[in-house]
Amino acid sequence: MIEYVGERLWAGYLGNTFVILAFVAALLATVSYALGAIKGDKNHSWRKIARSAFFVHTFSAIGIVVTLLIMLANNMFEYHYIWQHSNSDMQMRYIFSAFWEGQEGSTILWVFWHSIVGLILLYTSKKWEYRVMAVFSSAQVMLLTMILGVFIFEKQFGSNPFTMLLRHHPDFANLPFLQNPNYIQTIDGSGLNPLLKNYWMTIHPPTLFLGFALTLVPFSYAVAALWKGSYKKWVKPTIPWAYAGVAVLGLGILMGGAWAYESLSFGGFWAWDPVENASLVPWLTLVGGAHLLLIQRNKGASLVWSFLLLILTFFMILYSTFLTKSGVLGDTSVHAFTDLGLSGQLVFYFAFYGIIGFGLLIYRLKDIPKKKEEDALWSREFWMFVGALILLLAGFQITFSTSIPVWNKLFGTEMAPPADPIEHYNSFQLPFAIVIAFVIGFTQYLNYRKTNFRNFISKVLRDVIIGLAFTIAIGLGMGMKDPLLLLLLFATLFALAANVDYLFRSTRVQRVKSGSAIAHIGFLLVLMGALISNGNKEIISENTSQYDLTSLDTNYSNKENILLMLDDTMEMAQYNVVFRGKEKEGIHVHYNVDYLDKETNEKKFTLRPFVQLNERMGNVAEPSTRHYWNKDIFTYIKYAELEDRKEPQSDSYEEPQEFKVSIGDTIYANSAIFVFDTLKVVQNKELRDSLELHNHDLLVKAELTAFDFDTKSHKLETYFGTRGSKIVTIPDVDDNLYVKVELFNIDPDEEQMEFRIFEKKNKIKEFIIMQAMIFPYINILWIGAILMVIGTVIAIVSRLVKKRKSS
Repeated sequence: MIEYVGERLWAGYLGNTFVILAFVAALLATVSYALGAIKGDKNHSWRKIARSAFFVHTFSAIGIVVTLLIMLANNMFEYHYIWQHSNSDMQMRYIFSAFWEGQEGSTILWVFWHSIVGLILLYTSKKWEYRVMAVFSSAQVMLLTMILGVFIFEKQFGSNPFTMLLRHHPDFANLPFLQNPNYIQTIDGSGLNPLLKNYWMTIHPPTLFLGFALTLVPFSYAVAALWKGSYKKWVKPTIPWAYAGVAVLGLGILMGGAWAYESLSFGGFWAWDPVENASLVPWLTLVGGAHLLLIQRNKGASLVWSFLLLILTFFMILYSTFLTKSGVLGDTSVHAFTDLGLSGQLVFYFAFYGIIGFGLLIYRLKDIPKKKEEDALWSREFWMFVGALILLLAGFQITFSTSIPVWNKLFGTEMAPPADPIEHYNSFQLPFAIVIAFVIGFTQYLNYRKTNFRNFISKVLRDVIIGLAFTIAIGLGMGMKDPLLLLLLFATLFALAANVDYLFRSTRVQRVKSGSAIAHIGFLLVLMGALISNGNKEIISENTSQYDLTSLDTNYSNKENILLMLDDTMEMAQYNVVFRGKEKEGIHVHYNVDYLDKETNEKKFTLRPFVQLNERMGNVAEPSTRHYWNKDIFTYIKYAELEDRKEPQSDSYEEPQEFKVSIGDTIYANSAIFVFDTLKVVQNKELRDSLELHNHDLLVKAELTAFDFDTKSHKLETYFGTRGSKIVTIPDVDDNLYVKVELFNIDPDEEQMEFRIFEKKNKIKEFIIMQAMIFPYINILWIGAILMVIGTVIAIVSRLVKKRKSS
């Protein structure tokens, strides 16, 4: 039995104690609230127990977070989770990214936000406290089973970051270094995923998980209302929570887009990644459900659909968790986790709440009040309902395509995920976006219950004309030709005009409550920004050298990538660009590229795309962007050398490349382009005698023209001869190109010659392959994102203020 030295086991004991305490306290709160709701609680004894238990649970959840942060900050690599997600070189600013990089940490973050939201809900739910908190607390019980890390009947329940020591992990238990009692003194962690070393990944996940946590509140109210059989009174207290979820979850999703735009090299902010999709769908259904709650409050209708969408929202949150954590998306998403063997728990988790939510809805369906009369066609509630259905359909399409790996596992099919996800999803979602934009526009002029059609047309007509005029101007100015994209542009501009008009027509009192119009304007700007920036994205890095990049790699398209030699000036769109060399700063290798005025050659700016070095997970190229008010110039490295070069040795060559060509053909080598100009028979007696050739022996000369990366031409001559049955060759060496060319065989049947091209090792001339693109007016999207959140917050605050005044 080895007695290990230096292991800080107290941290694991403390963290595990908090996990168990949080689980038991959440279970006690759930049972107490449920019994109080079922039996009645006139003296509030059950509520006292439940509240006390939830306070202990919240304290324990905070304790879990603090303990794990302490372990990360102190490099406790004896714990597998700490070893797996950090190392001694990790900067402290990335400690939070390391915290929630793994499944266990992200689950703890979710538990933490649930406990904080639950604490607020506990004091604000009032008459609904028993049933709402019973549902809410039960979700915490389920979530905590994901980090319990206990075995029952040889079945593992959860993965606990506090109990899994490195020496107990099955992948490490028998490794020799763990036979050393002082192994703590010699080990270092595996390190953080390089993609997460970004400030957006410090704030994006907690915002997203707070959004996840907030969706539980409308779900809890909906289930509590169905449980109690009170189908209308739950609506008013639910509306602020629903819109808080819309704001925070939407913000979290947009932060993910900002991270992708700034850190990833696919060139954009939304790639329809399966995990991104799994977060977007609940947001769509939550937006639809929140708007139906407004209909119910103002008109008293759409109750069944309100229940359905809000229950579906939390169900889809749990389903997205399954997709992310089960490993089923491992091959199709950069965000997905590997399977920790908890897939069964995840399935049970979302199936349990699906059965409770949808089961109760079906059970109570006949008792839920229905509309006595159909909505008028030209009423606000009718078109808000249509909008909610469109969002539901959009979410269904996204879910179906995202779940292809799930369908394959369930039904044994072999459906392939979309080869081009962006094209696939855009083609389906574009019609939905068009309808939603139109609905957001003209509903501003509709009244609840009934609207005079003539008055409606007269009000809408002006905005139609404004939208059409701007569509023609923008469409012509940007060369847009796709009919569907033009229709979306028109719908967006029309809706913008209608909402801005509504905003400024409001009285001062109403303007304070106009958060919905501001949120709509923000959403429309997001749509328009995405349409203009992505639809008119221009790749400007067309290769202007004579070198064929596809000879290096078939993925290096000459129309989309430019090759830049060190200190050489190349044309690129409206600029001259010069690669000035690289600089290593810690784990980053920056490549400095100057952008010069095409006429004066004066430097306008420098961009520094870089490669983040990571031996464990592979190096990651990250972009560098120049921001203007009307465009972004986005660049990233496709190929570059990471290490500094050394002077070439005069007689040291790489392995040769061999080419078989005819006269007039072009040879694409690594360092130059060679054109095989001609082949001549050599009769020079002095040369033939030096090679000891007889009169009947063959001697020919191949003449080639080589073009380097500066497009300068170089002449080369290489000789091939036969002396009896032996072959003699005279290669040609060009010290400027650092190459040696040799004609080594002739195929008379095919009339082709075979050449070897040798390149010197560590050639001085360094080059990079870079891609650059322009995103026009992308700031429209970011402004829209900010306005959407601000407008939603204004709407929530105004409703809370109104509620306080009325009470």
